[in-house]
Amino acid sequence: MHRFYHSNPLEIRQIIILDEFASHHALKVMRLKINAQLILFNGDGYEYIAHIISINKKNIEVEILSKEKNPNESPININLFQSISSNEKMDIVIQKATELGVSHIQPIFSTRSSIKLSHDRAKKKLSHWSRVVISACEQSGRSRLPTIKAPRSLDQITKEIKISKHSLNLVLHPHSHKKSKNLPNNHTGDINIFIGPEGGFTEDEISLLNQKNFINVQLGPRILRTETAPLAIIAILQYKYGDFA
Repeated sequence: MHRFYHSNPLEIRQIIILDEFASHHALKVMRLKINAQLILFNGDGYEYIAHIISINKKNIEVEILSKEKNPNESPININLFQSISSNEKMDIVIQKATELGVSHIQPIFSTRSSIKLSHDRAKKKLSHWSRVVISACEQSGRSRLPTIKAPRSLDQITKEIKISKHSLNLVLHPHSHKKSKNLPNNHTGDINIFIGPEGGFTEDEISLLNQKNFINVQLGPRILRTETAPLAIIAILQYKYGDFA
């Protein structure tokens, strides 16, 4: 069944009017008709089975028939701290990281970040990235949305970040002697990952993260792009500790 995000609380027997974008997608792209069933989700971990009861020019009306717990969430909590890159690359990272099961995405400005955003542009970017997250959840079958925060500087984040003694804290570094295959065999706490921009973190930034007990780790002999590295490490972590095994 086709899946659609709805931001408000949902309950059985409730009648919902889908927004114009979702209605257009259901009618013009999916070609759904009266009585067709679909799935709604709002981020609470459930899927709500509904059917179409009326159609007009701009919206469709659906009635919720039942709900069920969605088992598709990863058992591990991955927090991705991603240096901001160009529009398409950042969208790819957010989309694929959501599909791969991350819990939290924090875009960061670092010294070598090629993208600088004013306050207004940052707000627009956050709104756009939130839509990317929703679309990826609709496609991948997730019913909990990863949180995505407004961009912040690396300095701000390292001053305020609270690290649990039970968390695994990683910063990707192509020249580290520690490889991903040497990570602990068992881990159940949070996992925090910092990914540098094109050109990587500066040595001062690496040192700052190391002072916060982040461990340098490399993925292999090849240097990966800023949009490739997070997807590789998330997949490794899901295989090692999550639901890819």
